Amino acid sequence: MKRKITAQGSRLKAQGPVYAVILVGGKGKRLRPLSTNARPKAFLSITQDGKTMFRLTLDRIKKIIPAKNIIVVANRLHASLVKKDFPNIDRENLLLEPVSRNTAPAVTFAAAVLKKRRGGAIMVVLPSDQYIEGEEMYRDSIKRGIDFLKHNPSALLALGIRPAHPATGLGYIKVKSSKLKVQSSKLKVQNLCAASRPKIYKAERFVEKPNLALARQFIEDGGYLWNAGAFIFGAGSILKAIRRFSPEISNGLSDPGNINSAYKRLTDISIDYAVMEKAKNIYCMECGYGWKDMGSFEALGEVLRIEERDFVAKDGRLVKIL
Repeated sequence: MKRKITAQGSRLKAQGPVYAVILVGGKGKRLRPLSTNARPKAFLSITQDGKTMFRLTLDRIKKIIPAKNIIVVANRLHASLVKKDFPNIDRENLLLEPVSRNTAPAVTFAAAVLKKRRGGAIMVVLPSDQYIEGEEMYRDSIKRGIDFLKHNPSALLALGIRPAHPATGLGYIKVKSSKLKVQSSKLKVQNLCAASRPKIYKAERFVEKPNLALARQFIEDGGYLWNAGAFIFGAGSILKAIRRFSPEISNGLSDPGNINSAYKRLTDISIDYAVMEKAKNIYCMECGYGWKDMGSFEALGEVLRIEERDFVAKDGRLVKIL
């Protein structure tokens, strides 16, 4: 008998432990002076409700994953900012980096903690500097991705978005257009021409920030998705991949309880470069929710206008949100 996905907005009743891992270590250098070392872009408020992007990320995922299963990885300088938005966070779930070293060390840190604590935990890795529209579809995508991982535990799943225009400041994922042949009694994976619920494909390659001509080719090709920077995988599976492709990071964080000296020596590298571009067991789920990466003043300005937030600009830079 085919199991139904839980009702929208209800929390997942997972057979194994499912954790959200929210990453808030981004420096936001491209948004200076709005984003600063003391208050990086994840703690900017860009919506009408006045909530920070981190708080919005937290509120979205809490509707399907309970607070006790939400881990936050942040620079220790920003611990008070995290606690302001998430005052009831369990102490053991706030993982503080001595220095920011991009997403590969942050993901490894969280995975090592979860592997030691809960064994085969599933990790839903979420950036905290994005603007999301269509939260019901967003949560449906997350739940579908978790269901996929339960039946394909060795897979590393990236979330992708159908490109709306040829963007040069975003990463892309090339996916296979044929039906995905993986064992799953719960999923019927469709090809690119189908349009309904989130679809999952085998990923062929990652391409980071192409030039305009190449971005236009990607749009015409139809087989490329924007890399949304969110991932779902097992803690054990991602640690195995990191050991193979980035042993320096794996060795440096082999003891997550004693990372201060090792962390500073780690390479500043994203999980995309460190693992996802090299591993063979990569899949991509095409998600239909509205998505904008807050990595440029252009994208930020678009969202502020959507949200009817006033702002002050000078020399092409946003210097203040009113």
